[in-house]
Amino acid sequence: MIGKNDDREGFILRLLVVFLYLGLLFVLTCSYSFREVMVSQRVSFIFNSQPDLLSFFEYKFNYNNPSYAFQKAGHVISFFVLAALLMIWRNKVAVVLLVSILFAVFTEVAQLFFHRTGCLVDVLFDLTGTAAFLLIYSWSRVGQKEVESSID
Repeated sequence: MIGKNDDREGFILRLLVVFLYLGLLFVLTCSYSFREVMVSQRVSFIFNSQPDLLSFFEYKFNYNNPSYAFQKAGHVISFFVLAALLMIWRNKVAVVLLVSILFAVFTEVAQLFFHRTGCLVDVLFDLTGTAAFLLIYSWSRVGQKEVESSID
């Protein structure tokens, strides 16, 4: 039998997993070179105290660059996983949306302070991952209710 303390411990453990994942996303998005992190497992931060904040609203990516699609897919997948972890933690769509939106904006703006390119369009890629998770989650819930009603 599961007691109240077990439920609280599970809640805290799930919250810890969410915070660890948020920390990982922050490190990957704000380290000086994502390639350096992936290839040589070196994390470095270079702080920029006077970023060009208006560049947040610019979109200047090379669509012909092969790594472009890979990078944008990373945004979508990362926030898909974040949404799943948030749903496991709280099981509330509003929490998933709120935390995802806030963290997407936070990480993109933070990148400007770490000599990275942060932009509003990347926030949209991030939120595409969240939306994809919520759609799949909603469809699975509808399907589950249909199965349950057909059994009754």
